[in-house]
Amino acid sequence: MSLLMNSIPLIVIIVLLYKRQHMLFAGLVGGVLAFIIGGLTVDQATSIFVGGISNMLGITIPIIYAAAAMMVSKAGSIQALVELASRGIKGKVSILAGVIVLIQAFATYMAGMGAGNTMVTAPLMAMAVGANPFVIAAMSIATAVGFTTSPASTETILAAESAGLDVITHASAMLPYTMLFYLLAAGLAIYGVHKNGALINQDGKKEEQNEKTNNWTLLKQSIPAVALLVMVLAGNSINSMLEIKIFTPASIVIITAVLTVLLTPLNINKTGEALVDGSKFILTTLFGVGIFLGFINMIGELGTFAQIAALANNVPNMIVLPVAMILAFLIAIPSGAMTAGVLTLILPTLAALGLPPLAMGFVAIATGLGTQISPVQINVAALADGFKLDIIDIIKGNMKFVLGALALLIVIAMIVV
Repeated sequence: MSLLMNSIPLIVIIVLLYKRQHMLFAGLVGGVLAFIIGGLTVDQATSIFVGGISNMLGITIPIIYAAAAMMVSKAGSIQALVELASRGIKGKVSILAGVIVLIQAFATYMAGMGAGNTMVTAPLMAMAVGANPFVIAAMSIATAVGFTTSPASTETILAAESAGLDVITHASAMLPYTMLFYLLAAGLAIYGVHKNGALINQDGKKEEQNEKTNNWTLLKQSIPAVALLVMVLAGNSINSMLEIKIFTPASIVIITAVLTVLLTPLNINKTGEALVDGSKFILTTLFGVGIFLGFINMIGELGTFAQIAALANNVPNMIVLPVAMILAFLIAIPSGAMTAGVLTLILPTLAALGLPPLAMGFVAIATGLGTQISPVQINVAALADGFKLDIIDIIKGNMKFVLGALALLIVIAMIVV
């Protein structure tokens, strides 16, 4: 079937989202069109639909970390940490924003995934500077570059295989570009906070209380948040050094809960309630995202994304790479929950055309950037959770910054490849 016909459901979804229609309504319309065009049976459509929900709700680690982050936030641990940091840098909140972005960036690089770290760092950033669009975009860009170049990620493995290199060699080749975008992301956050200030609407009494609290009390209350952050960031490295798995998602949450009871005003009952309450938003969000992904997967059954990816094979050799990067970016928007799946559509074509190894890495980064304006990307959902915004608001805020990052990436790719 023609690409134009198969693209109709996808085009309709994009138009409806642009017209500010609800994500699920847009997905439903696109899914029904895909059902009709593709001649799917009810059993096939049901299986695809339920699979989308199962995939999202099966992402358990970000859910666990989201609950833990909310728990320490309700205990006042994150607030105490931000107050201490603010006192330490004498109110230079813009520098703090840049540091948090770098923490997020390197945590993503170590873990090979970003959403679990975002569950911890986003509330910290929200407490420090509020829902500043520059900061949110900086975290998104750093995360996208991190998980598409990390030696621990599936995306990097796929890119390395297509490049004919081992993972470590490929990751090392991409490291300078990773560091460049990390520094740019941190700079974007610093500039955004310096320009707009901290967009926080805090309760006046809490501010007065924080100001009156001595440093020792703040330090004690901040320990659960610091411990959670360190365990999420460095847990795997510590496990490797000790040659025994001590820090796992389960043990991290248990340790954090114990510290919360011992070092903050929350008692055992309230700590348990805070942990459960912390999971509610992300579970609700993932359920909605899963429904939308189910409809997107119906479009995938038509072969739409594979046909779009194949377009890179029909352009002059000199522009194959930028076209492939743009196509990967565009495909990632509706299918952002499946970054590795997008790369399996694009990279084999580039490998067959004999493009150099770096090209694979740049396409992977372009795909990651596309996911950061995707309504079905878990990191976008994590940012929405951490900053208490709707997913669509995160996407709209990220749009111009992510497009700018993509343009810069294409320019770099054209120069070095």
